Amino acid sequence: MPNRILAIILIQTNIKINQIEAQYLFRVEFMRLSAKKKALLAVLGAAAGFINGFLGGGGGVLVVALMLAVLCLPQKNAQATALLAILPLTAISAAVYFLRGSVDWQPTLWTSAGVAAGGILGAWLLSGLKSNTAKIIFAVILVAGGIKMLF
Repeated sequence: MPNRILAIILIQTNIKINQIEAQYLFRVEFMRLSAKKKALLAVLGAAAGFINGFLGGGGGVLVVALMLAVLCLPQKNAQATALLAILPLTAISAAVYFLRGSVDWQPTLWTSAGVAAGGILGAWLLSGLKSNTAKIIFAVILVAGGIKMLF
């Protein structure tokens, strides 16, 4: 039952992001990427997977940077694309932690409710921002988080 609830929450939070992603995918032909870019995306994607699995998060930040640097996507599209790219690896990492008995269900369920609401609100707000504004907000949050972790 908790798995079904979590699946419903994940689907609902990604509806708006999927719409943004779908609009962009029709404008950009990703299949025409060079073999070198495809290999680079795969290697850096593996690094993002490792970071997400090892640290329990943070792989999405690497994927956003990857989308900006390698594909030259606008910030908003990079963030939306990263969410879809990170979803499978997050599910796999979570399954590994679950199978090893590392998941505490009480905080997971309560946090998931907040994450669902925040994801919907965040996706809605992102769609209305200019790409440069999204980039500044993203950078400020990353820097603030890094400083908080140091002290």
